[in-house]
Amino acid sequence: MNRKALLSSSVFFSILLIAACSSDTNVVKETVLSSTDSISLLENKSEVVATTNYEMVISDIPFPFEILDNLYLKKVAYNEKAMNEVSNISKYNMYYSKAINLGIYGADLSYSVTYEEFQKMGAYVKNTKRLAEELNIPYAFDQTMMDKYSKYKDNKDSLTKIVYDSYNQVDRALKKDDRVGMAALVVTGSWLEGLYISTKTFLDAPKTADNASLYKTIFEQKQSLLIVIKLLEEYKKDDFIEGVINELKIITSEYNTITSDNTMNEKQLIAIHSKVKALREIIVEGK
Repeated sequence: MNRKALLSSSVFFSILLIAACSSDTNVVKETVLSSTDSISLLENKSEVVATTNYEMVISDIPFPFEILDNLYLKKVAYNEKAMNEVSNISKYNMYYSKAINLGIYGADLSYSVTYEEFQKMGAYVKNTKRLAEELNIPYAFDQTMMDKYSKYKDNKDSLTKIVYDSYNQVDRALKKDDRVGMAALVVTGSWLEGLYISTKTFLDAPKTADNASLYKTIFEQKQSLLIVIKLLEEYKKDDFIEGVINELKIITSEYNTITSDNTMNEKQLIAIHSKVKALREIIVEGK
């Protein structure tokens, strides 16, 4: 990126950050609860998974930076259309929808950082900040954190750490409040979006001998998929989560047709992407 383009990106990103801080800092929309939003009720019952058990499995699920960085290193083109539309945030009224889409937008934010598309970041920072506040996690994107985003708005390494720190704060806050189910949904959203972006953009790119190794990266997501299902199984009495688990198991069935990353072919990649896309569409549409 040349200096002129970098300066333009920096100015635009600064404007978006100022808008985010001024419009959202003191405004937290009321969360709408219904009988189907039972995840909030499960948090206070015996079904809640012990935090120690959560810790044992969560460390095995990498934040999307890893898989997205592989795309970047293999020169798979950036595709803004692979990200969740910023305007979709108005559809997320339920706790579960806010939590899982906080993970989705976090992966989108990571995608922009990874590809140094700094001018795209402002709106996604704003959305993650808003969802975190609506889930009563104000410190994840407080003024101190927002100042850091502004200060390092064109530094990839610093922004990578800041995004990671923000989501660590989300995770810590939810676990501290015994909202481990919510934390699991955030993790599910970020993992799913990372896989969606990877499969979509990889399929759109010409296959070469160099980027063929991405099949291995995508194949390795099967292990994370099984861990995500294990996390969510603790809350399967919730209708929404049961539906997510069922869709994830359909993705698992596609992975089960592949014996190793060496045997994975384009047809199988398309099948996995199709199943991932089906679940993602339900989530980003707030259904």
